[in-house]
Amino acid sequence: MAESIRVVAFDLYGTLIDVDALVDALRQYTPMPEAACAAWRQRQLQLSNAASSGRYMDFDRITFTALHEIAPRFHMKLDPSSTKALIDAWAALPPYDDVVPALKSAAKSMVPMVVLTNAVAHTARNALAHASIGDFFSHLFSADAVKTFKPRSAVYEQILTLGVAPSEVLFVSSNDWDAMGARQAGFHTVWCNRRRAVLSPKPERTIDDLYALERVLSEYALTAF
Repeated sequence: MAESIRVVAFDLYGTLIDVDALVDALRQYTPMPEAACAAWRQRQLQLSNAASSGRYMDFDRITFTALHEIAPRFHMKLDPSSTKALIDAWAALPPYDDVVPALKSAAKSMVPMVVLTNAVAHTARNALAHASIGDFFSHLFSADAVKTFKPRSAVYEQILTLGVAPSEVLFVSSNDWDAMGARQAGFHTVWCNRRRAVLSPKPERTIDDLYALERVLSEYALTAF
């Protein structure tokens, strides 16, 4: 008998929102835009991990701090104007090409879809609106509400306020550590392996892109509430 899923949850950055699109914005500030983009993202995650175990600061502040920390390494001379331009670029990224088709397909099941993100809530809502995908989601849960970051269990447990059990949540993320964190919280998980990484141990389910999400959802009994 197929297991029941009552909520499908998605990570935001790197899963729905294409963070690699920052490369275009970075080109006018550094001769190494691809490397700078990767370093900015990596430093965001490092700082969020540190903030989970030390003094908390929200993800907007982390994004700003990470940019300024990596800038010298990539010969980026930031002033207020260039800083604003890059932070604005971060706030206005497009969705991946597979996102809208996947969400349209998932929406047919009538199962609520939600976003669970480390981002500050208003920043995440603006990102969803800019990407024109906000209407697919019934709720948005932010790590800022519990003043810690994924993969801490308190972040994932916010979804349970919808009145569902952990085993009734399917969580989708392109970040392996995020999918693992959700699994430890008791969720069913799908790792969208956009970068074709090799992991051991493997997450519960792995797909190469969100086009394959429809197949995964067909394996469950999707129950609207």
